[in-house]
Amino acid sequence: MYQSNLLNVGYAAPLSMGLTYIAMANSIAKLMGNAVSAEGNSQVIQNSNVTQCCALIIATGAAKLA
Repeated sequence: MYQSNLLNVGYAAPLSMGLTYIAMANSIAKLMGNAVSAEGNSQVIQNSNVTQCCALIIATGAAKLA
């Protein structure tokens, strides 16, 4: 019984650090996933802005010709 308790106490610190590392890795993975998603969304916004600017330039040129 005494040796079993010592074994449990001996494994407590490495186990808790291992669980901490797993939690940190999971958090970093979610953070990076969110960053990739945000970058993709910003590309969509950028493309729509360029399209809108081109449409305004074409509309302005067509208005000057009319």
